[in-house]
Amino acid sequence: MSLLLIAALLYLGLAVGFILIVDNLVGLVFRDPRAPLQLPSFDISRAFAASQKLYRK
Repeated sequence: MSLLLIAALLYLGLAVGFILIVDNLVGLVFRDPRAPLQLPSFDISRAFAASQKLYRK
């Protein structure tokens, strides 16, 4: 039973990974020319800074 559960979780992980890879590749090819190029790391760093600011209060 546990082997079946491990296999199912691995399968779901691979499927989600494959979907994310294909999504990113399609996003690179069919980029919206009107949207500005913004790196996702900027959003993450800004959220982290805000959480640190709230934690200090």
